[in-house]
Amino acid sequence: MDEQIETAVKRGRAYWFADGFTEILGGIFLILVSSVIFLRGIDGQAEFLPQFASTAVDIGLVKLAAFLAIILAIWWLKDRFTYPRTGVVQGKRIMPGIILTFIRNVILAAILPVLGLLAGFVFVPSFRGVLASIPAWLPILVGILWGVLFYSSGEWMGLRRFRIMGGLTLLAGLGVGAWQALLGFPSLAADALQADWLQPMPEAMRASLDELLSRLFVGMSVLSTVTGVILIIAGSATFLLYRRENPFPYREEE
Repeated sequence: MDEQIETAVKRGRAYWFADGFTEILGGIFLILVSSVIFLRGIDGQAEFLPQFASTAVDIGLVKLAAFLAIILAIWWLKDRFTYPRTGVVQGKRIMPGIILTFIRNVILAAILPVLGLLAGFVFVPSFRGVLASIPAWLPILVGILWGVLFYSSGEWMGLRRFRIMGGLTLLAGLGVGAWQALLGFPSLAADALQADWLQPMPEAMRASLDELLSRLFVGMSVLSTVTGVILIIAGSATFLLYRRENPFPYREEE
């Protein structure tokens, strides 16, 4: 009995993803973010810290604007395509305060890790030793986090495709990290690791940091693009299956 109840609950949770629109738009969202990261990666005109910080701000703004636009697009598509075919599954009403809290937490989750890295690089010279390998370990870390998120979502909703997406995203993160590691990393001089990063950097130090930053942004852009493509393919397959099973809007018999 408990298993039947749990199955019914998971089916209700999964209904929001029955048409594939969420995955398709989520994939487009990641590709938009990856384009910002890539453009920053090929633009090495600014100092390391200002470029790193401005990129974080740009990504945060793109995330916020795209997130709100995608939510509106999903509601519009479901109102005009999904609900006329298979109806609406009503859950507990989500209050505006909960939505605002969720948006706030998303923004903090995107900004706080970046601020933590910046603070470590600026104020803890011994922490800067990990900087040389950041193009490898950061994509791996992000791939693990995204993979766990997708897989746990699949468990929560009982959707096998989310578990597969989690595994593929994890492999993508590991692949990008391995690719960056095989390319090797530029060496950072010992005096650069102890320098005051709040002051203008010597030209010799800037060349190595520019290469590191460019490699990091390009690697993260590749990871975001690959993950976005995985989501779009999964969402498109789901949409085609849903469209085949529900070709026409529901009409009451006269």
